[in-house]
Amino acid sequence: MSNRLPISGEYPPDWPQIGDRIRAEVGHRCIRCYHPYQVGKHGKGEWTPCDIKCVHGGPLAIIWPNGHVVEDITGATAPEMFRLNHFGDGKEILARWRILTVHHLDGNKANCEWWNLLALCQRCHLTIQTRINPEIPYFLEHSDWAKPYIAGFYAKKYEGRLITRQEAEQRLDELLAHERLI
Repeated sequence: MSNRLPISGEYPPDWPQIGDRIRAEVGHRCIRCYHPYQVGKHGKGEWTPCDIKCVHGGPLAIIWPNGHVVEDITGATAPEMFRLNHFGDGKEILARWRILTVHHLDGNKANCEWWNLLALCQRCHLTIQTRINPEIPYFLEHSDWAKPYIAGFYAKKYEGRLITRQEAEQRLDELLAHERLI
């Protein structure tokens, strides 16, 4: 069996509004790397501003007050760039291709349950989509950002129940134990 997530279904007619709601619910920030998104300010999104909450790597660049962009070739992560004080004197740190998208955990574009819709930047979305298929048992510890979504998926998969995010968070250990090795 391939680890690749099969994509199915069609987006519902109100998908633009659903996507906007999901992005707004998480403060217009990737839930995995915390890169911010500013509605209407990213254009094509090739380079977008980082802030102190970003935890991702590159590619990164520095934009000078005069608009000149210097791509960072040091391989530093956003937190390292901020720690090294590259953010002073009117300079900005930029990340490449971090447009905020909405990922369907189970690959079904028609499934708009809360646990199936993850606000991820374009880079994190592609990483998750190519590495995580929730139908294949995952015996490692899930990342904290993913746990509530996985718990909601497991409630549906193993219990046949649609639960709220609050219930998923309250029953996190119990639900994640469905695929935990003993």
